[in-house]
Amino acid sequence: MKLSEKAAYINGLIDGLNLDPQDKQTKIFKLIAELLGEMAEEIGQLEQCYDDVSDQIDGIGEDLAGVENLLYSEDMEGLEYSDVFSDDDEPYEVVCPTCERTITIGEEVLSAGCLKCPGCGQLLEFDYVPDELDPQTASDDDQEEDPKGKPEDE
Repeated sequence: MKLSEKAAYINGLIDGLNLDPQDKQTKIFKLIAELLGEMAEEIGQLEQCYDDVSDQIDGIGEDLAGVENLLYSEDMEGLEYSDVFSDDDEPYEVVCPTCERTITIGEEVLSAGCLKCPGCGQLLEFDYVPDELDPQTASDDDQEEDPKGKPEDE
């Protein structure tokens, strides 16, 4: 029997007692029965929401499993760095200390600080600090002007 059915049953029992509607105890019983009915309805709605969220999480899990299969599949081993990453990424090679597999990663992955080895699952951690100055910017900064407007080198 569902909660809503139990609450309705209790409400029916109270009605069947033929209690005096003006009596304080009867009013309390009626209010409690009404409260039980409302609580049962709210719990039913929460159960429905839980089921919906659970279905969505299952769907996300299935999608993630597909992505993991793609990333960690043997098909990925033959790909070149340029097949996976954009030209803007500078490639870095990392060797897993556990399985000694060489992994090519981009700066974005490196700056994240860690990566799970696709070969053995070992968590690889990186201490990466990106260069703050672009090589072109650094060479421009070397020739700073003095307050008179002439380069310092002169």
